[in-house]
Amino acid sequence: MMKVLHVLHTARAEGTVKLTLDWLAEPGLVQEVLVLNPHPPEMTAELKRRASWFIQDDGFPKTRAKFPWIVAKVWRVCRERRPDLVICWMNGFSPWVLSGAWLARVPKLITHAGNPPAWNLGGKVYTSLCTFATWMSGGRMVCCSNYVAAEFTRSPAAFGSVLRVVYNCAPVALIREGAATGRASRNDHRPRLIMVATLEPHKDHATLLAAMPAVVRSVPSVQLWLVGEGSLREPLQRLSASLGLAKAVTFLGSRRDVPALLGQSDAFVFSTTREEGLGTVLIEALAAGLPVIASDVPACREVLEDGQWGTLVPPNDAEALAAVIVAQLRSPMPEASGKRREYLQRFSPAGMIAGYLAAAS
Repeated sequence: MMKVLHVLHTARAEGTVKLTLDWLAEPGLVQEVLVLNPHPPEMTAELKRRASWFIQDDGFPKTRAKFPWIVAKVWRVCRERRPDLVICWMNGFSPWVLSGAWLARVPKLITHAGNPPAWNLGGKVYTSLCTFATWMSGGRMVCCSNYVAAEFTRSPAAFGSVLRVVYNCAPVALIREGAATGRASRNDHRPRLIMVATLEPHKDHATLLAAMPAVVRSVPSVQLWLVGEGSLREPLQRLSASLGLAKAVTFLGSRRDVPALLGQSDAFVFSTTREEGLGTVLIEALAAGLPVIASDVPACREVLEDGQWGTLVPPNDAEALAAVIVAQLRSPMPEASGKRREYLQRFSPAGMIAGYLAAAS
């Protein structure tokens, strides 16, 4: 039976950790987890419970010393555990994770590319270094969307031969079930919007907050739930307060009951930037049966198939976003559930895992 070692930066409740948990729920593999940084430990207990073997290091350096430290740590773990496949879930650290695994003679190596590279000097160096390290180690860089792969390919310094595309997954059936439970238990039927995303610069919560005063004027009882944690929480909370949104906007932080929260909401809003790689939460929102309003950026266009599965709004346009939200709340669009369910089948965890294993072969 194949042994897979998942290498994570942290156990924070965000996309790559959730993807790892989806992997760990699938039978037929021996799956182990190495977490390099113990903070924050939001998903540590669940990772430890699901993995056949788990280690989380307390000595992660905060300086540049972390790079040789990662090489040595991964080398030691791989020498001890002897995995057949190592998956590095944080592409920024892939040169060092893959180097350690390669030195330990792990036969199959993958790094996950969840976002497109930046096009400044640092981004170009990053693209060259990551793809070169992947090529040198005989590994593959699995991009979460065609858009991300195309952006890496655009760089003249990229080693494009290592790139593969496998969509991120979502446990659609479990999300649908959790949303149904949340919907059935809902007592407060005020109109409710929800956005699930880390509070980081590659998202665009600020435009959504800027749109909310106009939404509140048209639908005074509206609520907005912001689910997620990140470095921009305090600035976004200050922005919300300055816009007079204290009664309308609630920052819920990291949550383990996202499907239920989706079920208790009326529309999903995803305000983001061109740095978005795929937007797996869009799949989760569709699985929960919610109408979706998203920024018209490449990743969202790809997932929503140019607006077939949701409404695309010009990015960074608070006025346009407010108008679409108000229209949705006043005249909800019916869900084409049969076609939607058929579409969502392509994002199954089993399909994603099969794609990764094929890429590693």
